[in-house]
Amino acid sequence: MPIHFSDDQLSEIFRLTKPLAPACRNTFLQLLAAELQGRTEVGDGELYRLARDIIKTNHLFEAPSAYDTSGTGAQT
Repeated sequence: MPIHFSDDQLSEIFRLTKPLAPACRNTFLQLLAAELQGRTEVGDGELYRLARDIIKTNHLFEAPSAYDTSGTGAQT
């Protein structure tokens, strides 16, 4: 039996994928699906923590640098 997400849960999943690189979005969704396999429900907080842990553990997000990497040291 597939898991059914609420509209809020789906919105949260999509919100969490926005800052990810396009290639990492697919990886994230596959890992999330694997973690939830066999379950029929998941709470909002549990889903958020699970998603956050997947992103962190698998290094799917890299924060953009606020500094110029050209060697000049100027902030961009």
